[in-house]
Amino acid sequence: MRLLLVCGSQRRASFNARLLAHLAERLRAPCQFDLLAPQDVDLPLFDQDRESEPALVARVASVHARFLACHGIIVASPEYNGQLTPYLKNMVDWVSRLARIDARYASPFVGRPALLCSASTGASGGAVAIPSARALFGYIGCVVLGDTLCVPHAAQAWSDGRYQFDANFEARIAAALLRLQGLAQGFARTCADAVELAE
Repeated sequence: MRLLLVCGSQRRASFNARLLAHLAERLRAPCQFDLLAPQDVDLPLFDQDRESEPALVARVASVHARFLACHGIIVASPEYNGQLTPYLKNMVDWVSRLARIDARYASPFVGRPALLCSASTGASGGAVAIPSARALFGYIGCVVLGDTLCVPHAAQAWSDGRYQFDANFEARIAAALLRLQGLAQGFARTCADAVELAE
């Protein structure tokens, strides 16, 4: 079982990248994870006129492959003016289009469970953008968990090179990850069964 960890921030010292690292430390075996970093994406602003450019399609395909290889997704993104970051939305726009323009590519989102998270230096913890994230990932076919993990005042929660959360929030993290991993295991079994039938 493999989970894809997607950071919606391009900032080098991103509190959301740090949150993903914190969650990765708490993932239970036999789960593997793949961190999709901004430098792995490097896509221009979505432009349908550029969908025929071979070099650009190859870059989109490499990101698509990362999503397709996973059995579940953890997204951690800040909110910009109460919305998802343009970087995250743009990446999803490119990757979701690939299956529509080339029949060789399957949708890498349909059926995959997704846990939505956010860390913010403000009081909301990024919660204001969660509904738009839920709408986006639900629209493209993900099974979006009811659980969300939002970290307000993230700078204060970060101390001595790590997040210092209280026991209640750590319990919420453990419960959300357990539910995600259970759904991801089910999706992985479905994928394995589909392969066996195809053979």
